Amino acid sequence: MNDTRRNQRYAVPTGRPFLLGEFRTKLAALDGTVRALYADSHPAELEVVTDELYLLFTVARNLAPARTYTGCDRHPNGAIDPEAPQGWSRCLLCNDARRRGTAVADLPAVAPRANALGYPIPAPPYTFELLQRFVRTTGDLAYGLSLRSADAEFSQLADAVHQAFIVARELSRPRNTSGCEVHPGAPTDPTADGACLFCVSDRQRRLDLQNGVPVILERPARGIRPRRPLPRTAPGPR
Repeated sequence: MNDTRRNQRYAVPTGRPFLLGEFRTKLAALDGTVRALYADSHPAELEVVTDELYLLFTVARNLAPARTYTGCDRHPNGAIDPEAPQGWSRCLLCNDARRRGTAVADLPAVAPRANALGYPIPAPPYTFELLQRFVRTTGDLAYGLSLRSADAEFSQLADAVHQAFIVARELSRPRNTSGCEVHPGAPTDPTADGACLFCVSDRQRRLDLQNGVPVILERPARGIRPRRPLPRTAPGPR
């Protein structure tokens, strides 16, 4: 038994010691930044957290195995489904089998809500408490890893960091003062009870068109006209 264990050799992937150390260093700095904030922090303060989480996610993505655009282990280089339903992978072959009901037993389960590369996206609402929870989960996963940890554990770490990044990115957006879902950061119109200025202007413009109100059109700017060459005259007598 001991001879068998001695013959089993394990090679640490290239760059993993450096990347894991860099990840823990960046995570310690991020944890201090998040602890200094509070639930009603200004979006500009959360922009710093978003930038740090993106850099942290870049390191975690390099630690984890590479992912494919299909998000399918069986067909990593297969065709992409342009009309994949919500929650399904982007693999056209697997989705076609799901639609026809001929899915085999080893067909991957329906994936959670994710981006194009398969990294999960948390469901709203996005709160500061949710951000703190994902940061704590990232810390628990990071300090439980070692150089000999399985690739699946590094993939789980990358998923947790990506979810924290998505929450921080949404929290760093301008506050919705107008209550408009189309233009969250738009200015408000004081003459329309603080409604979205862009939506109020658009409704007024449509109403003017229906009532036949003349609309002042901007006059197009004139371009520079080329100068005509002067006619050449024969030189007169001296």
